[in-house]
Amino acid sequence: MSWLVITLINVIAISTASLFQRLAMKDEESDPVTSTIIFQFILGFIVFPFALSQGFAWPLFAQLWPWFLLSTLLYALGSVLFFRSIKLIEASEMIVLGGAGALVTVICAYLFLGERLGMWQYGGAALILSAILVIASQGKKLRFSTGAWYALIATSLFSFAVISDMKIIYHYDAISFAAMMSILPGIALLFLFPRSTVMLPQAIKRINKNLLLYAVLYSIGVVTFYAALGTGALLSQVSVVARTNIILTVLLAAVFLQEHNHLWHKLIAALLCTVGVMLVAM
Repeated sequence: MSWLVITLINVIAISTASLFQRLAMKDEESDPVTSTIIFQFILGFIVFPFALSQGFAWPLFAQLWPWFLLSTLLYALGSVLFFRSIKLIEASEMIVLGGAGALVTVICAYLFLGERLGMWQYGGAALILSAILVIASQGKKLRFSTGAWYALIATSLFSFAVISDMKIIYHYDAISFAAMMSILPGIALLFLFPRSTVMLPQAIKRINKNLLLYAVLYSIGVVTFYAALGTGALLSQVSVVARTNIILTVLLAAVFLQEHNHLWHKLIAALLCTVGVMLVAM
């Protein structure tokens, strides 16, 4: 299967997953930290069997442990911030703000992987920033809500993590890495948030079915993202096509979650962000 087909599956899976994440966190009793921990372990339990079927291999931790530690912490903290964000803002807003991650990824790729920026990349960066400003204004005075800041910081952490991931994937199987990185952030969160760890048994007893569906769909997104990279595709190629989930998520949220507020602003921002991401990765 070509990297493009694999990445298109990723787009559909992640877009649909975003809807269920929003539904899960609408519950007033839902806690972002415990929800993230549960999500990470469900993700690991789904991705690990797939990796085993593909010939899972243990990494050389003696050589790669600094990058594993960095990726683990970045994904752990980024995931918690995303769960906090989706509790405060709509799924359509969060996905557009998440597009800023493509800009951060390409900048990091330039700094750490030697990938070069050109005129088109700078133009794409301007469009992404414009999309973020459109979402922040939505016909009102320009402002960034707490949820918006959480989303921007989280997507930046994920972008730094992807660069760390590439340092590992150069020496390690991509699918095996996806399995490891699905569960390691959850383990890290158990130590980083001991109070939330104590609440886990109670949270598991009343687990939200939407959270479960989110984890299943997101696991498909994780596997397809790294599977696409494993075919030899460039990080910039996969990142660009994957970011077309921005427009799809805005449309799905409008239809299924009734997120109609400032819909035109969201659609314009989604279009600007998608085109910007494509230009950035040219």
